[in-house]
Amino acid sequence: MSSISSFTLRLVVEEPVAFQSFSGFASCGVFYGLIKSVDAHLAEELHSSKKLAPWVATPIFREAPPPCRVVYRALSAPSIVNVTFTIMDQKVSEVFKEAILKPSNGNREVELVKVKAKIVSVAVNTKRFSEIADSKPLPKKFAMRFLTPTAFRRSVYDCCPACPHYVEYMIMAREGRRVEKPCKYAVKCGGVSVPLPIPSLMFRNLARIWSAFSSTRLDVWSSAQWAGNAILLAGFPKPGIRTVRVYEHPTTNKWITGFMGTVRFAVKEDMYEEKYAKIAAALLKMAELTNLGVRRTAGLGMVKYVPLQKEDKTD
Repeated sequence: MSSISSFTLRLVVEEPVAFQSFSGFASCGVFYGLIKSVDAHLAEELHSSKKLAPWVATPIFREAPPPCRVVYRALSAPSIVNVTFTIMDQKVSEVFKEAILKPSNGNREVELVKVKAKIVSVAVNTKRFSEIADSKPLPKKFAMRFLTPTAFRRSVYDCCPACPHYVEYMIMAREGRRVEKPCKYAVKCGGVSVPLPIPSLMFRNLARIWSAFSSTRLDVWSSAQWAGNAILLAGFPKPGIRTVRVYEHPTTNKWITGFMGTVRFAVKEDMYEEKYAKIAAALLKMAELTNLGVRRTAGLGMVKYVPLQKEDKTD
């Protein structure tokens, strides 16, 4: 049975650390380093793969000295921090577990931008997809807190996700096979990154993640199509959303612009369908573990799903 395993590492850092612009990229490096210490071939395979990544990370969170916060550019010392790696593939999970519990060098350390950090504890949590699928239906009003910069990749072709041609196209694309276009009616629209909370992009992205890693079958593509038509942006509570640009590498001009903040959504009264609302809620609960959007492996797209009461009003 498919599941999602989360490993939270608590670290002690004795020297200050300077990150390029966002510590999530360093978290990504920690993950590959740990996997490589046990299985170098698997680390290279994961790093070079064009498929949807079976793992995600959080950025570095500083616990002490307070206040607890996401680390962007700099980490003072001494500090106690934590970072979480969430894995949706059993083989990768087993290798990662071996790396953190039985380090080949006998030292319980990881490296943050050339600074050694000591692992003082590891917490493990596992959630089955079948448990997530049993979520309560999406209410007619809900909010999402976008905790780290988030952006969505718009599909190269704007197609109906329930179409069998499109489903076949996505399967072949995930397997790395070259496909020109889903069908002759497909409309090319670019594949650009969009730093906005657009429901259709958000739920399509989540449907891809569920389809790729869950053996619990849900009609996620029909639910995503329903969500794109039935769910509306309802407001941005103060202070609203803002965009943040993060740079991936110090010597290249690779950057990502994402949005952060709380967003409220509403389902159209005349389009509410409980069967799709239940699946949509499961996708949002999954997103709290798997992140969403682009560069989930670097801690982007961290979210919190917040059901709202009917009487709640947008600020």
